[in-house]
Amino acid sequence: MMSALGLLAHIGKNPVIAKHLTRLSRLPDARLALVVELFQSLERPQGLNGALLRNITDNPNALDWLLRLVERLNDRALTSFFRNLLVNEMLEGQEVRRRFLMQEGFEAPVTLVINPTMACNLQCEGCYSFNMPRAGMDFRLLERVLREAWDMGTRFITVSGGEPLLYRDLFRMLEDFPGMTFMIYTNGTLIDEPMADRIAAASNMCPAISVEGFEEHTDQRRGAGVHQHVLRAMRLLRERGVLFGFSATPSRRNSDTIASDAFIDFYLEQGVLFGWLFQYLPMGKDPDLSLMATPRQREQLRLKTRQWHVSRPLFLGDFWNDGACVGGCLSANRYCYISPQGKVQPCTFVQFYTHDLNQCTLRDVLRSKFFRAIRAAQPYVASGNLLQPCKIIDNPETLRRVVKECGAKPSYPGAETIIEDPAVRAHLDRYAQQWGELADAAWNGPEYQGGRSVLVPFLGRIDVHDRFYAIRESHRTRRQAEEMGGAPPHIVLPLSQRGSRVRD
Repeated sequence: MMSALGLLAHIGKNPVIAKHLTRLSRLPDARLALVVELFQSLERPQGLNGALLRNITDNPNALDWLLRLVERLNDRALTSFFRNLLVNEMLEGQEVRRRFLMQEGFEAPVTLVINPTMACNLQCEGCYSFNMPRAGMDFRLLERVLREAWDMGTRFITVSGGEPLLYRDLFRMLEDFPGMTFMIYTNGTLIDEPMADRIAAASNMCPAISVEGFEEHTDQRRGAGVHQHVLRAMRLLRERGVLFGFSATPSRRNSDTIASDAFIDFYLEQGVLFGWLFQYLPMGKDPDLSLMATPRQREQLRLKTRQWHVSRPLFLGDFWNDGACVGGCLSANRYCYISPQGKVQPCTFVQFYTHDLNQCTLRDVLRSKFFRAIRAAQPYVASGNLLQPCKIIDNPETLRRVVKECGAKPSYPGAETIIEDPAVRAHLDRYAQQWGELADAAWNGPEYQGGRSVLVPFLGRIDVHDRFYAIRESHRTRRQAEEMGGAPPHIVLPLSQRGSRVRD
């Protein structure tokens, strides 16, 4: 069994790591022993620990982030990170998803976005989900979906809303599926000391707390005093050793602030260990085209986040600008969205659907004509530029076409505005053209080399053609058969059917 000294000697062979050994050796004996135990859990044939070491060599900042986790998380949270995210998701889950790909000819979801409730205690300006029905999800449906997801290899679940902390069965879900990690998007205002204690005890819940910049922009969009509630929530979670981060929505109003070192450094000081950026889209509550960040602002943010990837100790994802890191648009296979009523959208922001999980399985949805059409269109530009990954704002004609061809219905009255309203269509077409020019210049420049050199969290520097395109090309024959309706039918499970709890 590898001792603490043995671990230090093993990883100390890497010159990038050697200079950080003093920091690791200063850990309390009990914590160092736990790190040894968890590091050993990665000793599998797939060699994830070797992949992590390669990633650290390509991006030394990744080691600073990992050490920050080791130093700050409580024992339960650190154990959950290793076992659920690294072993369950990145090792075992990946193997199940690989078998799914061979069977179906398309990739299984890496994550699902599930909205168990649309109830919320705030009324934020421009809320994307404001017009959706408020009723909560039947827990029998939720647990059935999670079991189906587990069987396909999905171990990471994103929970959004509404305000998820208002869902009465939230902690029951965490308890019944301890082998999964649940990232919860929350406004943070309901996190007081008792709630922070419950989150810390759960260990498999990672809150992503919404901010809009600093106090001025956060309170402007979310309500007076909200930012102070956010800071209190972050302090309480930090004190309890919880893995948490932030979520921000860049708009024309706040994008310059979010693209500043002052912004990221402020929230690092609050204890965040990850962050997500989501461009404002004109949908939901009082859609306002003038609030969309300009293409120039988006490019400014892209450049800044690329700097932060190698200079700041946090995992940071930009849902629009990091398409190159994940092979382009994730929707309709590696990711989809489920409403409280069981409607399945290809994406959180593509608010159209053809299937309802009360009448079918998740696998049926992935095989549907709507989802097949979206997968067939990816990547959405002939050049394969993965900096133009979105069918809403980067390739709006694609969204209009697949919705029409597949007879997809709006998830709520008014959702169709984004594809039917003349002013919205004209604005998005102009935006796509302007962004396309900036994206082409970046994609073909030295930073990406046309996709031949992309720095990806957890993987290091990769060639996306080999990593993503080659996989899809190898399954083109299967995809063509799928397009002809060749995939076998799947049995519909009764809603009341229950199974044993999914353990790690």
